[in-house]
Amino acid sequence: MTFHSVAYLAKVFANTIEEIPAQTIEALRAGGCGLLPVLCQAVLPSLASRLLSWTFIRFEINFANAVVVGAAAGAGGIGYQLFVASNFYFNFHEVGMIVYYILAFVFVLEAISTKLRHKFID
Repeated sequence: MTFHSVAYLAKVFANTIEEIPAQTIEALRAGGCGLLPVLCQAVLPSLASRLLSWTFIRFEINFANAVVVGAAAGAGGIGYQLFVASNFYFNFHEVGMIVYYILAFVFVLEAISTKLRHKFID
């Protein structure tokens, strides 16, 4: 998952950076700004919300994949605990509690991503 996520985010970030209007960068370059001020004054402020959104959506996809792989194959993590509780112990109260924990974590993750997006959009 790590290799795929890094490659995916690199591609998406590169495509997002290519969407920056060239006039903004040219205006700062004409004013005598170097590479670092151009990055800090033009590139990052205009792209922060989109880069953050892509990062959070990839993190959410990775979390879902980790739970599914752990639950289906017993590969580790919270998914493994779900796998063991449902297939070996048949303890469905524990399965329900694990599902509630997963759901609570997803809600917390969504609340954090919404707050960060609003912070960078405003």
